Amino acid sequence: MRGSLNLRLASGLGRVSFAHVRLNRPGWARFSSSKPNDKPEETFTKLSDENDPQRNAFFQYSWGSWLKNDKLEKSKRETRFSIEGLNDVLSELYNQSRILAKSEEAEIPPPKFHRNLTVTLPHNLSVKNIGVVNPNEKVQIKTMASIHEGKHHRIYKIDTNAGKPFILRIPYALDGETNLAERLKSEVATMDFADLKLGLKVPKVYCYAAYSTNPIRQPFILEEFIEGELLMRQWSPLEEDAADGKSHIDKLNKVIEPLSEFQSRLLETEFTSYGSLYFAKDFSQTNEIAYEGETRPDLKNRWRVGPSTERCYWNKGSALSTEALKKFTGPWKADQPTAMIKALAELEVESAKARLALIEAGSSPEVADKSLLENQIRTYEDLAKASASLFNTNSSAIPNIKELFKPRLYHPDLDPMNMIVGKDGTSYLLDFESCCIKPFILQNCSQYVAYDGPKIYDLKEDVEGYEELNDAQKEQYKFMYKRTRNQHLWEAALNKNQSKLISAVAPPIKLLRCPYINCIERKNDDEYLLVEEALVQLKEVWDVFAKNKLVNAPEFPISYSDKQLEHHTNSLNSFHEKLISSPFAATQGWIPQDMFDNLVKAEMLVKDKDGNYAVNIGKQ
Repeated sequence: MRGSLNLRLASGLGRVSFAHVRLNRPGWARFSSSKPNDKPEETFTKLSDENDPQRNAFFQYSWGSWLKNDKLEKSKRETRFSIEGLNDVLSELYNQSRILAKSEEAEIPPPKFHRNLTVTLPHNLSVKNIGVVNPNEKVQIKTMASIHEGKHHRIYKIDTNAGKPFILRIPYALDGETNLAERLKSEVATMDFADLKLGLKVPKVYCYAAYSTNPIRQPFILEEFIEGELLMRQWSPLEEDAADGKSHIDKLNKVIEPLSEFQSRLLETEFTSYGSLYFAKDFSQTNEIAYEGETRPDLKNRWRVGPSTERCYWNKGSALSTEALKKFTGPWKADQPTAMIKALAELEVESAKARLALIEAGSSPEVADKSLLENQIRTYEDLAKASASLFNTNSSAIPNIKELFKPRLYHPDLDPMNMIVGKDGTSYLLDFESCCIKPFILQNCSQYVAYDGPKIYDLKEDVEGYEELNDAQKEQYKFMYKRTRNQHLWEAALNKNQSKLISAVAPPIKLLRCPYINCIERKNDDEYLLVEEALVQLKEVWDVFAKNKLVNAPEFPISYSDKQLEHHTNSLNSFHEKLISSPFAATQGWIPQDMFDNLVKAEMLVKDKDGNYAVNIGKQ
């Protein structure tokens, strides 16, 4: 990873200093308490001088480069904000804190919406949480550090003279302003729900703004800084089995169990519809409560279920207007559990049609293959057609079928990279972006343990002639075994914590939701083939599933000609060959900056006349 950046306000000088520092443990950046080994060199700028070019590096993306369109991709991730506006927002927080300290109100107050378009959560603004400044002082930023540049947002650590650090999270402007605003509002509301209703350990949110027309001039979340280390430091997915047959499992479960316990708590609440959580004032289109049975008056009307902020609904519609996009994002009624599958498929169809129309009109800003878009349209129309038939919601063959379809909270990033262990050993889940409410039967396994390859539970029993294989072959099977083992441990933890939901991980259920999961996880145009492949596989077993009443139609709702199947097989093979020949396809051409620099230096990456890079075949 690239090193972080620091800003420091020199005491009494009214100036901010910049410093380039390097993190001493790559991969341990998010909310890390690590410190650089060497004292950084510093330069200075006036706090009031927003146009000082020395500030630029503090806002520019630096943790990686793209093989194509690098300059454009980095410009989308520039997070220039007003340091002076941030100081004003912090000052107002401390003003509110002083007022609240005098209040004797016992109930949790609702979020406070301000005229400057920021929103504060008053119950979090205690002296214990944010500290206090001396009566004769004003709050002042002392140091700032860029500590993480993630996929979707950048994280800054803010230190003030009040003695309590803050985290400032700024999302990248990768989508339209309205789309981004919806996701940010829902994320804060979901964190608030996890804290107040579920009692989970999450960073306390102090203030947020969904639009850039606020003093900071960027959408943002200002929240608690949690000092500790990432749970990822304890994760060793390729851990060898211990001789005692147990200690390696204990080591793996030190990571799996706390994440599974978080998942279990998130699944406890049954909501009134499918979608995502918002504060009531942020989604006023309905008066329907988010869930039944709340006895606390201060929580009963705090949240609502609104449109889904799961990324698959928002990052596919670049060719659609915001209004057109809203038709596909819900919320959906609780008695229509497969409606979101159809909506996602229809969104993919409309997006591909819009892109195709631009190409045919000669006004498309992208280079795209017309036949590829036409194949996408056909595949996603097939998925929409099959959506209502994929599950028999009244099947007696699936234990606890009604429980599997209830609206439950889904966190797409239950990952050791997203959990920090505090100094006291308490685990905190950090990032709640793109959380949504959906049936558990449609919730995919956590990505850090997800594995859809050949299952190997015992090397000697499941692999014929294992002992006679060469070392390279044995390593391949060991890798499959360890991936199988890790996923099995995750599923065992689910069975321990939520046994009524365990049938969702049965192989037939995984196969039934596979077209939908592949659609959710699609990263590029070619991956429509994975959706099509999942549908083709379902067709082969549909009669058996129908006989056992797992599905909602006696016959598979899609027919394929021999010519179509042959075309699909050839296209899928070409896709896999393309992946093999493109070493950075999985990251869409993004490469960590240190690796990128080394590859360029070694002439393994070569630059063309357009400024793009390609792998030098002769150097591989």
